[in-house]
Amino acid sequence: MPGSETMTHTLHRRPASVAPCRRRPSCSGFTLIEIAVVLVIVGMMAMIVFPRLPSSQHENLKSSARTLAATLRYLQDRSATGRAGYVLIVEPGTDLLKIAEVAADGGTRDPDDPLLRKRVLQEGVVAADVVVPRLGKVSDGQVKLMIGAGGMRDFTVFHLRSADNRFWTVMVFPSGGKVKVYEGYQEEPA
Repeated sequence: MPGSETMTHTLHRRPASVAPCRRRPSCSGFTLIEIAVVLVIVGMMAMIVFPRLPSSQHENLKSSARTLAATLRYLQDRSATGRAGYVLIVEPGTDLLKIAEVAADGGTRDPDDPLLRKRVLQEGVVAADVVVPRLGKVSDGQVKLMIGAGGMRDFTVFHLRSADNRFWTVMVFPSGGKVKVYEGYQEEPA
């Protein structure tokens, strides 16, 4: 049958209107120029966004200030409810900030509460100085601050500093046990 051969031959032939895959837009990928343009745009966006992101040092400083404030509030609450006294030991210029519990015999010991044994200041953060009216500004040595049932005895200011010389300030008010946190080096309550 001559008609059936023609029909079979026609079925296997590609229609003239369909171009090979390399010429059709639906089969093509990205060109090198398109990829280069996208990379340039992404690079420009990164140059704009990355400097605006907070540094890890700044985040460590902010977190340390908030942790110190929360710890001081917690100590004041525990002192008021448990009738236990605490001593906050700070060595300005270093990252040493330790809490000791006042024992029944008047001495000090490590606190039983595991939260009070945790490190308060994060890596790269130091207590630059501590300001207490009766002692003035203390920038070196050791400061021992008593925290009793009434909270802290004096208005106290802690200045925390990061390795890139940024500051956060923690202020403790003796009446009412308020603790406030400020960005920057503050000497007076805002």
